[in-house]
Amino acid sequence: MLMNTLWGVVSSLMGLFYAGIQVMVPCLPPAPLSTAVINTDEYMGSWYFVAAAAWEEDDLKSFKTTDSSILHIQKGANDTLTVTETIRIGDQCQKNTWSYFALSVTDPFLFRTDFDTIVLIWDGKLINCPSCIIILFVDEDEEVSAMLFARNENTPDEVIQEFKSKMVCVYMEEYLKAPLKNGYCKLDEAA
Repeated sequence: MLMNTLWGVVSSLMGLFYAGIQVMVPCLPPAPLSTAVINTDEYMGSWYFVAAAAWEEDDLKSFKTTDSSILHIQKGANDTLTVTETIRIGDQCQKNTWSYFALSVTDPFLFRTDFDTIVLIWDGKLINCPSCIIILFVDEDEEVSAMLFARNENTPDEVIQEFKSKMVCVYMEEYLKAPLKNGYCKLDEAA
């Protein structure tokens, strides 16, 4: 009980501090979505991978062989999120499934249940795309990437350029757009 109260006070102070920094550095994204918001039906369903950005080129190495990817987000058991990714690498479709959870004291951070990845999620308002989300991944190798996902397969070039511009503003100058040469894998096609 005391820990939750203490974390609530610290979180509020951090929120105020972040709001102050945003005034001084206007390209910083707004506060990430809370886990209570992410767990709503608005964010469940399919999200198409559009582009990724990172501070280091090496942090994008896992995306270089990716032609396309779709995240399927569902509510899981015990307040978890189940994320199934269908990914096309060359002509092959692959499927990966992970579970993410959040603790009230660490909101808005989501943790993969194997603790290999930490995630923050923003809505698309930052890039003027209400049907987009931006997910910041920090993996077990401390590689950090911001990924743009959209609700449909066709994302306007202006949205992609706005994403790239916002990422460059926070010094994520390494950028990669999904090639989409072979199309998307459907959930039932992936092995």
